[in-house]
Amino acid sequence: MKTKHYLFRALVLNPFVILFYSIGCHYLISLAQYGGLRRNAPFIVGSFSVLLIWFILCLFLYFKHRKKPLLKGNAQRLKWITKTWFFIAIILLTFTTTYTGYKLYESAQPFQGRFSIYLDNFFNTKKAKFSHTNIYDSGIQGILDDIRSEVALPSELYVSNDFDLAFNKAGEIQSFSTALIGANEENEWEMYSIQYNNEEEISIKLEGPGYHEVDETTLLQPLIETVENIPLQESVAEFPDNANYSIYYQGYRSWGYNSEGIYWVNRNENVSAPDSYSDEEYAGYAVSVYVAGKEDTIPPKRFIDRSLTLSDNYIKKQEEEKNSFDLGYNMKDQVESYFLTEEIGFQLPITDASAGSRYYALEKTIDSGTSWERINQEPFYPSSGVSSGIIFLMNSLDSSDFQRTAGLKD
Repeated sequence: MKTKHYLFRALVLNPFVILFYSIGCHYLISLAQYGGLRRNAPFIVGSFSVLLIWFILCLFLYFKHRKKPLLKGNAQRLKWITKTWFFIAIILLTFTTTYTGYKLYESAQPFQGRFSIYLDNFFNTKKAKFSHTNIYDSGIQGILDDIRSEVALPSELYVSNDFDLAFNKAGEIQSFSTALIGANEENEWEMYSIQYNNEEEISIKLEGPGYHEVDETTLLQPLIETVENIPLQESVAEFPDNANYSIYYQGYRSWGYNSEGIYWVNRNENVSAPDSYSDEEYAGYAVSVYVAGKEDTIPPKRFIDRSLTLSDNYIKKQEEEKNSFDLGYNMKDQVESYFLTEEIGFQLPITDASAGSRYYALEKTIDSGTSWERINQEPFYPSSGVSSGIIFLMNSLDSSDFQRTAGLKD
C-alpha cells in the first residue's frame, strides 16, 4: 500500500511539475523586481495553469483508481525510486518556494523593486472624484474640497515646490500637480503629492510623516485667496483663444524692481498696475497667469495681493539670520563675505551688472555684520567680471594690508 502511495505522490510531483513551477516562480520574481506585466504574465499564468490542470487530473485519477493498483506487476521494484524522487521533489519545491518568497519580500521593500511601488500605490494612493472642474466658478478651493472628500487634509497647508494648473478658455481645468505639506494630529509633517490629468478622479499620494522644511513663505492660503480676488476670466481674455492657460504659484517671491507684468490685487476683484515711477521692490505671494509655452512671446501676468504679507516675527528672524555669519567664507543673497574674527569681516556687494559681468565694492564690518563701512567703491577698477571668492594670504591683516594683497586700489 505504501508503495502505491509513493508511486502516486511521485507521479503528482513528477519532474515536469518541478520544471513548470520553477518557470512560474522565475517570471514571478522578474515581475516583482522589474515590472513588465505583458512580458511576464503569459509565462506566469501559463505555468501555473498547467499545474492547476495537472493537479485536478491527478485528483480525479486518485478517486477513480484508489482501490486499484496503479501498475500491474511487481511495483515493489519502484519503491526506492519513487520514494527517493518524492523527497527530492519536496526539497526542490521547498527551496524554490522559500527563494521566491525571499525575493518577493526583498522586492516589497522601499525602492528595491517594482513590487514596492505597487504596494505603495495600493496602500497610500487615494482617488477623489473631481467635480469642481471650472476654475472660474470654484477656484482653488473647489479642488481642495474634492480632495477632502477622500483625504483628511490639515487645515493649514504649505506648497513643497510649486502649484501648477492648466485650464482652457472656458475655465475647464485640464491638469494640475503639486505637493502639499501639513501637520497631522501628532504634529508630524506629512506630504501629499497631488496629480490630475483631465480624468474623472484626482490622485492623492500619501507620503507619510517625514522631515520637511516649511515656513510661511510657502503657505497655500494666499494662492486660494488671490485666485478668488482676481478677475481671472477677464485676465486671460486678451490671450489667444485656442491656447492652454496656466496658473503657477511658488509662494512668496521677489521680482526685484522690474514692474513688467506685475499687478496689485485688492479685494472685490480690483486689479491695478503699479506706478511706473515707483522704486519699491515688487515682492509678495505672487500668482502667475500665462499662456503655456508662450512665456517668451506673451508676458505672464503676476498678481500680488499686498494685504497678504509676511509676519513681523518671520521678518525679524530673517534679519537676524541675514546678520549672522560664520568664521571664514560666507555667501548670502549673492554677496560674498569673509570673517577673520567674530567681529571683523569683509564683503563684496554687487553695485552694478552688465552683459554677464558684475561690479563690486569692498566693505568692512567690526560689529559682526550689523553695520558695514564701504572702504573701496571700485576695488577692481577698471575691470569687471564675476567674483570667485575672498581669500586671505595671512592670518592677520588690517584693511590696508587686505587691499594691497588682493591687488585693490587704496
